[in-house]
Amino acid sequence: MKGPTLVAVRDAVLSLHRALLETERLAWERMNGRTVGNVELLHLAIEDPWFTWLRPLTALIAGMDEALVDDTPEGESRTAAILAEAATLLHPDENGSDFQQRYHEFVQRAPDVAVAHGRLIRTLAT
Repeated sequence: MKGPTLVAVRDAVLSLHRALLETERLAWERMNGRTVGNVELLHLAIEDPWFTWLRPLTALIAGMDEALVDDTPEGESRTAAILAEAATLLHPDENGSDFQQRYHEFVQRAPDVAVAHGRLIRTLAT
């Protein structure tokens, strides 16, 4: 098992993912009607093009989960690479990648996302 740094960053990224997903769910529902529940939301997040931009974040979380159980000698460098990937991906940038551009928009307009982003930045800085 890895140290608290990766665990803390993963927890902050999960909170951010939840805030982004909830914000997108509300926007999707305004366009398409109310979702039935969490199972349908999960299906939408996986299948619906509306949520495609969130997939790099989902993949980052999966990578963190794998790194947390990696007890091989390469595990330390894998953890370092994932933390670096998190810092790069989760940098809101209106001129960056598709994800970074969308993320920038959400940090600017969604208070829950802005709060989760702030927590993540503090966690990454420790």
